[in-house]
Formats: sequence, structure tokens, C-alpha cells
Amino acid sequence: MTAAILIKSFLELAFIALLLYGFMKEEKVITFEQKVWRILFVNYRRYRRKKRYAKMRKNRDFRLYDSGAPKKQADGVTHVA
Repeated sequence: MTAAILIKSFLELAFIALLLYGFMKEEKVITFEQKVWRILFVNYRRYRRKKRYAKMRKNRDFRLYDSGAPKKQADGVTHVA
């Protein structure tokens, strides 16, 4: 028996065992799936929000002036921080 066949057989047996466990403990599996789904969904929302805030921070173009009043640019826009 080669190593590949041995690994394949082990994975098939593990799959069958997990499948049987899933049928026997269906409620526990369902609650676990719901927890995993909630965790993934919340983290994805946080990732999107964090990315959106980073984009907003990048797009702000406030400029600090060392002294005096801010100067108008060629297009007539004044930036103040």
C-alpha cells in the first residue's frame, strides 16, 4: 500500500465518521454552523467598515499651514485644518 492510498483511505474514513457524527448530533452541528456564520459575517462587516474609513481618511485633503491664514488655490478652494 502506498502512502497516497493510505492517506486517501484515512480521509475517507474520517469523512464517514464526521458524517455519522453530524447525523447523530444534528442540533450541536447546527448551532456550531450558526456561530461560525455569525463570526464570519461580523468580521466581514468590520473589514468592510475599516476599509471604508481608511478610504475616507485618504480622500480627505486637509492641509496644515505653519503660520498665517490659509492661501487660496488657483481653483478658489481654501483648505483649513
